[in-house]
Amino acid sequence: MQQTRPDLGAASSYSFPKPERVRVGNGTVVAVDLPGQQLISLRLVHPFGGAVEPLDAMGVTALTSEVLEDGPDGNSSLAPALERYGAEWVARANWDGFITGLDAPINRLGDAVGLFSDAVRRPALKADDIVRRRDQLLERFWLEAASASTLAMRSLGGQLFTGRYATPLAGGPVKLADIIPERVAAFHADTIAAYAGTLVVVGDLSGVDLEELGRGVFGDTAAVPERRITEPAPPPGELPRVLVVDRPGSVQSALVIAHRAPSRSQVELPRAEGISEVLGGMFTSRLNMELRERLGYTYGAGSRFDLRRDSGVFFMSTQVEASTTAHSVTSSFEQIAKLRASGVTEDELAAVRESNIVGLPVAYSTARAVAGALVDIVVHDLPDDNVDRVRAGYEKLTAQDLNSAAVEYLRPEEAVVVVVGDAESLRGPLTETGVGPVEVRSPESLWS
Repeated sequence: MQQTRPDLGAASSYSFPKPERVRVGNGTVVAVDLPGQQLISLRLVHPFGGAVEPLDAMGVTALTSEVLEDGPDGNSSLAPALERYGAEWVARANWDGFITGLDAPINRLGDAVGLFSDAVRRPALKADDIVRRRDQLLERFWLEAASASTLAMRSLGGQLFTGRYATPLAGGPVKLADIIPERVAAFHADTIAAYAGTLVVVGDLSGVDLEELGRGVFGDTAAVPERRITEPAPPPGELPRVLVVDRPGSVQSALVIAHRAPSRSQVELPRAEGISEVLGGMFTSRLNMELRERLGYTYGAGSRFDLRRDSGVFFMSTQVEASTTAHSVTSSFEQIAKLRASGVTEDELAAVRESNIVGLPVAYSTARAVAGALVDIVVHDLPDDNVDRVRAGYEKLTAQDLNSAAVEYLRPEEAVVVVVGDAESLRGPLTETGVGPVEVRSPESLWS
């Protein structure tokens, strides 16, 4: 029997749950109670990301994050130990934070958190484990760099920044190789083991004593010192400019066009991310319609912001046939110019608003997703109602908001173009574009 498809109803409104903050010793517990969510997501946040690493130990943050998985007994013992309690280990380091955590059933939370605390505060840090993890990171670096698009992205830092951001988060193949086990142990002792941090807890908390939980994780550690934020300096050189990372004989080119952006606290997120979506963040975006649908140069093109505490990056990326590389570059700049000059359409505005509002109830339907939003709030010192503020910003977004964002946040005159491909065939056409001076480098020379 044929049935008629029901009409779509109005989108459900969404409000992010209000977190509870509890000061415990020298740390803070930030908790959200989600009745019925029997899997608890717990995250410990420290402000010791890659951006504050010393330049003579670049990569120590990423390496330490990896080594913690070896647990208090060493030799990759943590994951199987947590599995006895049905728990899963979580660890990641980014530019602004060092995050550890676990997801565990509520009825095994106490046992799992005890093991978690030992793993974070009192890991074995055996020399053999550290060397093994370091060698794995080095091998992974070059395996991932075999992807032209990954290599292009990792080449950006040295074109946009001096200092720490000029080298990839994992330290690059040269700097990472210099890190000895004693340096990892010292970094851990001076940061993760020494300071309380902020503990995020999300799930059904009806039977959870937050103060007891905080005491078990924080112990007698000190309060995190205030981080001084200074804008990193740019490298010398003319802008715009082009860097070709040579892959002789490549029949494709990975292309990234990028420029610096303000920090997370300086950006109105709905305006900035909204204009990025119009340019390259949706299938119907300007870049995708031009490079994929009209010209047939690529399977897809995109753009987005990477916003940090002290700065940011905006970039567009795609992969194209080598012979179309130069035209892809000029066509991308043309799309920016058209967007800045003529503004967005009403259809583009509607798509941006809908894509960032309608799916919120689903996006934050799990404890893990809510915990992720709280981690972002903690790392960037955002207000507890940040999700609701951003949602409200999208709800009231206007075409003029996006048009002004195109002028404010898209800066083609400050861009660098990174192309990974065959330099011999690309140098001439890229020079003829007139974008800027063209430099050719080998992958091995980028981080030496």
